[in-house]
Amino acid sequence: MKKMLQEQVRVGQIFPSPRDHEVMLETPPVFCWREEEGAGEYEVEVRAAGGNQVIWQGKTERTFIVPDILFASGEYVWNLTARDMERGWQHFSIAENAVEFLRPKADDIFDAVPAMRPRHLFFEKDIPGILSSRQGAVETLKRNIALALEHGMPEPPRFHRDENALPYREYFGRHRDYCDRDLVACALGHALLKDEKAASHAKELLLTLCDWNSEGPCTLEWCWGDEIGLSHARCLPAVFDLCYDLLNEKERVFVARVVACYAEQCERKLKSIDFCQNPGNSHAGRLPAYLGEAAMVLKGMGVREESVLRRWLTYAIDVYGGIFPYFGGPDGGWAEGVFYSSSYSKWYLPFFLAVERFSGVQFLKRPFFQRFSRYLQHFCPPGWEVHPFGDGYWCKPDDAEWPGFFAQNPYHIYGERFGGPLLKEWSKKAQQPEIFKLHLLDVFLPEGEYDPSSLAGDVTRACAFPDTGYISLHTDPWHPEKELALVARSSRYGSISHEHADQGSFALLCGGTALISPSGYFGRGYGTKHHREWTNHTRAHNTILVNDQEQEDFSYRATGKVLYARDEEDVLKGAVDPSHAYEQVEKWQRSFELRENELVVEDEIELKAPGKISWLLHALSEPLISGNQISLTRKGIHLEIIPEGNDLKNPSVSDQFDTPLNEGEPEAYHVTMPQQYHMKWETEEKKNHHIRVHFKVCR
Repeated sequence: MKKMLQEQVRVGQIFPSPRDHEVMLETPPVFCWREEEGAGEYEVEVRAAGGNQVIWQGKTERTFIVPDILFASGEYVWNLTARDMERGWQHFSIAENAVEFLRPKADDIFDAVPAMRPRHLFFEKDIPGILSSRQGAVETLKRNIALALEHGMPEPPRFHRDENALPYREYFGRHRDYCDRDLVACALGHALLKDEKAASHAKELLLTLCDWNSEGPCTLEWCWGDEIGLSHARCLPAVFDLCYDLLNEKERVFVARVVACYAEQCERKLKSIDFCQNPGNSHAGRLPAYLGEAAMVLKGMGVREESVLRRWLTYAIDVYGGIFPYFGGPDGGWAEGVFYSSSYSKWYLPFFLAVERFSGVQFLKRPFFQRFSRYLQHFCPPGWEVHPFGDGYWCKPDDAEWPGFFAQNPYHIYGERFGGPLLKEWSKKAQQPEIFKLHLLDVFLPEGEYDPSSLAGDVTRACAFPDTGYISLHTDPWHPEKELALVARSSRYGSISHEHADQGSFALLCGGTALISPSGYFGRGYGTKHHREWTNHTRAHNTILVNDQEQEDFSYRATGKVLYARDEEDVLKGAVDPSHAYEQVEKWQRSFELRENELVVEDEIELKAPGKISWLLHALSEPLISGNQISLTRKGIHLEIIPEGNDLKNPSVSDQFDTPLNEGEPEAYHVTMPQQYHMKWETEEKKNHHIRVHFKVCR
């Protein structure tokens, strides 16, 4: 038979799974593959390893399938066939501690959705318990309501017709304050607190937003940008459910029709990009949840056929029980970095918890969601100055341009269920901000009980995330305010989406203070000239150039892999292999050794032909050159950077970006961001390079 190559040919394609010799932490596993031209129907066959016993087989026209039986722990092989093609037998195993997860049936969930309101985020009977257990959050909610009443009503968008109107980027940022913040807060105030002023404001704001043409500039699928439509698709179903009793019959039908319109946009968007085959579309991963929520809240309204609502819910269940998440791996990491993971791990929580209430099945039991708390422990301790890697690494919850997008409490739900005492404590401290800025829909969801068998395990000092491409070393993770921490990236995802061409890059933080950091910003927002030509490029990161050549940006080809992360008591060790990110590199292994007050970075680089290496570092405080060494001091912490041997020479320091922060942007929208500094050493031209650099920290 003809061999299926299953090669990636474009950005964001699904990763075939299980990979050869992969250990699966879920039973039954999801079998997925890339589309083959002319395949028609695919057949998957699973056998016990070392024999011909068929364990399971199934057929589908889609590019993934989930068996309807549990696989026992053990060794297996699987093959994919279609017409005259086959992939070839791939070996995999089911771990002894694999999560048993039989997918719920969408029809059963739909049938279980009750007629009562509210039905979506919580039931009326849940409210006393919510108020009792969330007293601090309730006080914050009251402040949000007061702010909403003072804030008033929004003006409709004009950016699509008036060149002098508030531009799209600034408008949707302001719109989130009205929709995601004020509208949701007042709807919660009505449902939870029976606050009459909040109720009146929520109703007026809801009807105002529904008055605006959902197929115009508020759409999520046309040329003006999708952010306003995403806010409406995200918030309107829950708000409709919370405010149902405030609306008369005509108003209920009116709002329900708008909710249905946005659900149809979600469905069209998902079909147009063939999401199940191309799940690397950053915005689309939340859309199945919005489809499922719309189906639940619209049940019984009569604005769409019941068969349509069941189709929406079925799609959502299939995605979240199957290929999702693309950017989150079974290791618990998120390939796009903490800034995006903190929000992208929130969007679908209302849907997940509704499914849990109606069916008893917990999507959060799947390996990624359990282990996400482990990623938060390693990459999102409280008080960190930056959060490498990817776009938004420089942002925090109080960011002026993107308020609350870095979730004010990223640990909520995940920490309580899977994170253990440390993550629970972090979540508790984060639950009472002055106001809630963006993520209000998960604040009052039931947290659930802690799972002592959590796949996240206990707190660790060293952790590898091989699926998403990170390593993390922490000298004292229980006390992030005083520890030394090293994080590094080398990922199979390449430099796509919100990721940068930074394979092999690392960051060093002391007590949360960034001593060595990525560099670059958005500028005014995603896609500015500075963002495209500096932040996304290799020279903005703590890695190397080869003969002044960078890794390919916005590419699925510029990849790396994780080798190991180990805790050897007196020293923490990690290593990555970013070789495939450079055309001129034959082999490159970057190793790290971290102790209480020092880091050693060692590079073994073999080039295909003699060449020069540029060794790059970046910092937020001004570095000073002394001979071949560089030192800097930030927030009272002193760092000495000492190249060992004679390979690195001619150190230089610059305080300028190659592409200025505001280049190409109207002066009225120029931004001011903290100064950054860029260090570089050079080597002589040769084929083999051994580089060893010692970082000494003095507090």
